[in-house]
Amino acid sequence: MTRIKRLADQIKDELCSAKEYAEDYLTFKAKGNAAWATRYKEMSTDELKHANYIHERVVADIEELKKVYTPPEEMMEKWEHEHREFIEKTAWIKQMLAM
Repeated sequence: MTRIKRLADQIKDELCSAKEYAEDYLTFKAKGNAAWATRYKEMSTDELKHANYIHERVVADIEELKKVYTPPEEMMEKWEHEHREFIEKTAWIKQMLAM
């Protein structure tokens, strides 16, 4: 459970960075600075990839755990909350990067 929480926190950190870089991307794009806009878009995309890699790892870890153990309902509820948040934030950041 501690490992999953730690990884969920890492996902949040990656998404936070991705959002900040996406905001900077939009700022530079609005100012007409294409070179810096492109750099920030790339950095945001990289952070999204990192978050996705970690998310995939957590999903795999939970599936492995379920083979030998029934995770506590509270843990699964917390993970479902984190999973929904991951999906919502990822969609929002991708929308920003598509502008």
